[in-house]
Amino acid sequence: MRLLRVEDLDFERALIRFRRGKGGKTLDVALQPETRAALLAYLERGRPILVEQAHADGEDDPGWLFVSACGSDGVQPLSMNAVSLMLTRRYHAGGGTLRTFGSHRIRHATATLLVNNGMPLEEVSRYLGHSSTDVTRRYARQSPDALGRRAADALERSGLVAVR
Repeated sequence: MRLLRVEDLDFERALIRFRRGKGGKTLDVALQPETRAALLAYLERGRPILVEQAHADGEDDPGWLFVSACGSDGVQPLSMNAVSLMLTRRYHAGGGTLRTFGSHRIRHATATLLVNNGMPLEEVSRYLGHSSTDVTRRYARQSPDALGRRAADALERSGLVAVR
Protein backbone atom coordinates (compact mmCIF):
# COMPACT_ATOMS: atom_id res chain seq x y z
CA MET A 1 0.00 0.00 0.00
CA ARG A 2 1.22 3.48 -0.86
CA LEU A 3 1.96 5.86 2.01
CA LEU A 4 -0.97 8.10 2.90
CA ARG A 5 -0.76 11.70 1.82
CA VAL A 6 -2.68 14.71 3.13
CA GLU A 7 -4.49 14.86 -0.23
CA ASP A 8 -5.92 11.38 0.45
CA LEU A 9 -8.29 12.91 3.02
CA ASP A 10 -11.62 14.28 1.83
CA PHE A 11 -13.19 15.95 4.85
CA GLU A 12 -16.16 17.30 2.89
CA ARG A 13 -17.24 13.79 1.89
CA ALA A 14 -15.80 12.24 5.11
CA LEU A 15 -13.61 9.78 3.19
CA ILE A 16 -10.03 8.58 3.25
CA ARG A 17 -8.59 7.15 0.04
CA PHE A 18 -6.15 4.27 0.18
CA ARG A 19 -4.14 3.84 -3.01
CA ARG A 20 -2.55 0.49 -3.62
CA GLY A 21 0.48 -0.24 -5.68
CA LYS A 22 -0.79 -3.72 -6.53
CA GLY A 23 -3.00 -3.29 -9.57
CA GLY A 24 -3.32 0.44 -8.91
CA LYS A 25 -6.61 -0.08 -7.06
CA THR A 26 -8.00 2.58 -4.76
CA LEU A 27 -10.30 2.12 -1.81
CA ASP A 28 -12.42 4.91 -0.34
CA VAL A 29 -13.32 4.34 3.31
CA ALA A 30 -15.73 6.42 5.37
CA LEU A 31 -14.15 8.55 8.09
CA GLN A 32 -16.00 8.05 11.33
CA PRO A 33 -16.72 11.30 13.22
CA GLU A 34 -14.15 10.59 15.97
CA THR A 35 -11.46 9.70 13.42
CA ARG A 36 -12.29 12.78 11.36
CA ALA A 37 -11.98 15.01 14.44
CA ALA A 38 -8.67 13.42 15.48
CA LEU A 39 -7.21 13.82 11.99
CA LEU A 40 -8.32 17.45 11.79
CA ALA A 41 -6.70 18.18 15.17
CA TYR A 42 -3.47 16.46 14.06
CA LEU A 43 -3.41 18.42 10.78
CA GLU A 44 -4.10 21.72 12.53
CA ARG A 45 -1.85 21.37 15.58
CA GLY A 46 0.45 18.33 15.51
CA ARG A 47 1.66 17.88 11.96
CA PRO A 48 2.62 21.54 11.32
CA ILE A 49 4.98 21.47 14.32
CA LEU A 50 6.71 18.32 13.04
CA VAL A 51 7.04 19.72 9.53
CA GLU A 52 8.31 23.09 10.81
CA GLN A 53 10.93 21.47 13.07
CA ALA A 54 12.34 19.44 10.21
CA HIS A 55 12.07 22.15 7.56
CA ALA A 56 14.00 24.99 9.14
CA ASP A 57 15.87 25.23 5.84
CA GLY A 58 12.67 26.16 3.96
CA GLU A 59 12.36 22.85 2.11
CA ASP A 60 8.84 22.11 0.79
CA ASP A 61 6.39 19.98 2.75
CA PRO A 62 6.53 16.49 1.19
CA GLY A 63 2.79 15.94 1.78
CA TRP A 64 2.87 12.64 3.68
CA LEU A 65 0.01 12.40 6.15
CA PHE A 66 1.90 10.85 9.05
CA VAL A 67 5.37 12.29 9.45
CA SER A 68 8.34 12.01 11.74
CA ALA A 69 10.80 14.85 12.27
CA CYS A 70 14.12 13.03 12.05
CA GLY A 71 16.59 15.77 12.91
CA SER A 72 19.02 16.42 10.08
CA ASP A 73 17.17 14.02 7.75
CA GLY A 74 14.21 16.39 7.50
CA VAL A 75 10.62 15.20 7.46
CA GLN A 76 10.26 11.49 6.80
CA PRO A 77 7.08 9.45 6.49
CA LEU A 78 6.29 7.24 9.45
CA SER A 79 7.23 3.69 8.60
CA MET A 80 4.66 0.89 8.76
CA ASN A 81 6.61 -0.50 11.74
CA ALA A 82 6.29 2.81 13.59
CA VAL A 83 2.54 2.97 12.92
CA SER A 84 2.13 -0.66 14.02
CA LEU A 85 4.10 0.00 17.22
CA MET A 86 1.89 3.02 18.02
CA LEU A 87 -1.25 0.94 17.45
CA THR A 88 0.10 -1.78 19.74
CA ARG A 89 0.96 0.72 22.49
CA ARG A 90 -2.49 2.37 22.31
CA TYR A 91 -4.14 -1.06 22.36
CA HIS A 92 -2.20 -2.11 25.48
CA ALA A 93 -2.81 1.28 27.15
CA GLY A 94 -6.54 0.63 26.64
CA GLY A 95 -6.30 -2.71 28.43
CA GLY A 96 -5.77 -5.02 25.44
CA THR A 97 -4.06 -8.29 26.28
CA LEU A 98 -2.91 -9.68 22.92
CA ARG A 99 0.89 -9.68 22.63
CA THR A 100 0.89 -8.19 19.14
CA PHE A 101 -1.69 -5.90 17.66
CA GLY A 102 -1.65 -3.95 14.43
CA SER A 103 -3.46 -2.99 11.28
CA HIS A 104 -3.83 -6.57 10.08
CA ARG A 105 -5.61 -7.60 13.29
CA ILE A 106 -7.83 -4.55 12.94
CA ARG A 107 -8.83 -5.70 9.43
CA HIS A 108 -9.62 -9.19 10.75
CA ALA A 109 -11.64 -7.77 13.65
CA THR A 110 -13.49 -5.33 11.39
CA ALA A 111 -14.46 -8.07 8.95
CA THR A 112 -15.62 -10.30 11.80
CA LEU A 113 -17.66 -7.53 13.46
CA LEU A 114 -19.32 -6.52 10.20
CA VAL A 115 -20.25 -10.09 9.24
CA ASN A 116 -21.46 -10.92 12.75
CA ASN A 117 -23.66 -7.84 12.75
CA GLY A 118 -25.43 -8.71 9.53
CA MET A 119 -23.42 -7.06 6.76
CA PRO A 120 -23.37 -9.43 3.75
CA LEU A 121 -19.98 -10.98 2.96
CA GLU A 122 -19.99 -9.42 -0.52
CA GLU A 123 -20.34 -5.93 0.96
CA VAL A 124 -17.66 -6.57 3.58
CA SER A 125 -15.39 -7.77 0.78
CA ARG A 126 -15.94 -4.56 -1.21
CA TYR A 127 -15.48 -2.42 1.91
CA LEU A 128 -12.12 -4.05 2.64
CA GLY A 129 -11.07 -3.83 -1.01
CA HIS A 130 -10.72 -7.57 -1.51
CA SER A 131 -10.76 -8.98 -5.03
CA SER A 132 -13.08 -11.83 -4.00
CA THR A 133 -15.18 -12.98 -1.07
CA ASP A 134 -12.80 -15.94 -0.64
CA VAL A 135 -10.21 -13.57 0.81
CA THR A 136 -12.79 -11.97 3.11
CA ARG A 137 -14.06 -15.36 4.24
CA ARG A 138 -10.59 -16.11 5.66
CA TYR A 139 -10.74 -12.88 7.70
CA ALA A 140 -14.31 -12.96 8.93
CA ARG A 141 -15.24 -15.53 11.53
CA GLN A 142 -18.89 -15.87 12.40
CA SER A 143 -19.44 -16.36 16.11
CA PRO A 144 -21.86 -19.06 17.30
CA ASP A 145 -23.92 -16.34 18.99
CA ALA A 146 -24.25 -14.32 15.76
CA LEU A 147 -25.15 -17.44 13.77
CA GLY A 148 -27.80 -18.36 16.34
CA ARG A 149 -29.33 -14.87 16.32
CA ARG A 150 -29.43 -14.77 12.52
CA ALA A 151 -30.96 -18.25 12.31
CA ALA A 152 -33.62 -17.32 14.89
CA ASP A 153 -34.42 -14.12 12.97
CA ALA A 154 -34.71 -16.03 9.69
CA LEU A 155 -36.99 -18.64 11.24
CA GLU A 156 -39.13 -15.92 12.75
CA ARG A 157 -39.44 -14.14 9.38
CA SER A 158 -40.40 -17.42 7.73
CA GLY A 159 -43.31 -17.82 10.10
CA LEU A 160 -42.07 -21.17 11.40
CA VAL A 161 -41.40 -19.78 14.84
CA ALA A 162 -43.64 -17.45 16.84
CA VAL A 163 -42.55 -13.87 17.45
CA ARG A 164 -40.51 -13.58 20.67
